[in-house]
Amino acid sequence: MNMFTNLVKNALGGDGPSAQTQTQALLQGLLDLVDKSGGVQAIADKFQQSGLGDIVSSWIGTGRNKPITADQLASVLGPEQIRTLSQQAGIPAEKGAHVLADVFPALVDKLSPDGQFPDRNKLITIGKFILGGLGVAAAAKAVASIFKKDEEPSAAAPGAAEVQEAAAAVAHGPSGAPAGTTYTVVSGDTLSKIAKRFYGNANQWNRIFEANRDLIKDPDLIYPDQVLRIP
Repeated sequence: MNMFTNLVKNALGGDGPSAQTQTQALLQGLLDLVDKSGGVQAIADKFQQSGLGDIVSSWIGTGRNKPITADQLASVLGPEQIRTLSQQAGIPAEKGAHVLADVFPALVDKLSPDGQFPDRNKLITIGKFILGGLGVAAAAKAVASIFKKDEEPSAAAPGAAEVQEAAAAVAHGPSGAPAGTTYTVVSGDTLSKIAKRFYGNANQWNRIFEANRDLIKDPDLIYPDQVLRIP
């Protein structure tokens, strides 16, 4: 998640200790937004309808991402949605649109390798890897390898094992999190919401509860900044 964390730090004008947590919360909120909107294609259509088709097309394509202003982004997502995302991430309201204008193009870019749109089930899994710490590059390569069956990552390439693991999970849907995955709780989280993010099923919350018995005494009480194991 380093690339996104650096974007947030730069947009906020500092590198405070909460940048990692803020980035994770912001990415989760944006991934939820994309999912609820109907996927990457539906988001792209909204930008097209707002006269920003050339900008969003650059994010989806393979070239350089064109920048978007805070006002342009607010015209598509709406001020209320931006306020909500900023609040969930603990970002000052007056800086929220500027941070999102830096982060959102990069996220859409990584969710649509080579201009391909993942279906919504794969979107959940891609988001799981990005949020779970596998890394944006490995997640993006994993998605690309699903779309291009004949371009398997070389077994000798750096990070090949992680990419192959990610590709296998994306191909089979959101059945579980990669080994060693952790998640930092943000304001508004519940075990059900976290289970929906990682497994695609809110009813799987008990798996997370059982894996964190030493940290969670009551499944209805979790707190921001707790680091949970995701089995």
